[in-house]
Formats: sequence, structure tokens, C-alpha cells
Amino acid sequence: MPDQIERSGDLGGFGPSLLELSNRWRRAIDAELRPLGLSQATWRTLVFVSRAGNGYLQKDLAYRLGIEGPSLVPLLDALEERRLIERRVAPSDRRGKTIHLTSAGKKTIRGIQTIADQVQNSLLKDISAEDLRTCLGVFDTIRVNNAPAAQSPEKKTHAA
Repeated sequence: MPDQIERSGDLGGFGPSLLELSNRWRRAIDAELRPLGLSQATWRTLVFVSRAGNGYLQKDLAYRLGIEGPSLVPLLDALEERRLIERRVAPSDRRGKTIHLTSAGKKTIRGIQTIADQVQNSLLKDISAEDLRTCLGVFDTIRVNNAPAAQSPEKKTHAA
């Protein structure tokens, strides 16, 4: 029965704790990046584009960021104006746009990574390697358990 108590959906459970920690982690990075003129919205967008290896479809990027496509447009406009990204016509769909980092965007990503590493080192300083491996293993299991829900709406099939 103790297993049930720890997994219960009460407000002090695992999910709310993970959400709070995620928010705190992002705010810690955000505070360090704000002096560089990067908001959470801009640095997260750059990081997602970088992780995708360039060529992210605009609609897929919006999905990954958890925002609606129309909300992404002004953000991309601002990043393009700063010459951190460029939009190109998608080779597979002329109506779609792909997002690419510019050389300035790649340089900005390196700065973001340096600061994110510093924040991470500070936040993880008293955690053993064994505990961290266990934590990452738990996260991997959660990802596997959530895999069907993580599919984009375009890839899901709908019953007629």
C-alpha cells in the first residue's frame, strides 16, 4: 500500500513536484539569459531548433513547444529580425516553412549551452552520480510510458 500512497494524484505527488521543478529549472536558466536579451520563449525556441538539427517544420516546432502555430509566428519574426534563424520553403510542402539556425543563431546556442551547463552544475552539485542515473532512468521509463500520447496530431489515426 505505501506504493499507492506515493503514486497518488494528490497535489503533493510526483507529477506536481516534477512540474514545479521544471518551472524552477527554466526560471534559473531564464534569469541568467535575460541579460543577453533572451526570454524564455526565445531561448527555448532556439534550443528546440538546434536539437532538431535544423529544418524543423514550423507547425512541428509549434507542437513541440506546446503552443499554437499562430502564436509562434511573431516569435519567429523576432528571431529572424535578430538574424538568429531563417525560414525557408519546405522541400516536401511548398506551403510549409522550415526553420534553420543562422551562424549567429549557432553562436547564441553555444552561449545558451554554456550558461545552461553552469546552472545545471550548480543545481546538481550535491547529487551523486548513482542517484542521477536512477533519476534519468525514471525519466526514460516515463517517456516510454507516454510514447503514444507524445505523437503529434498529424501522425495519429482517427476512426471514421
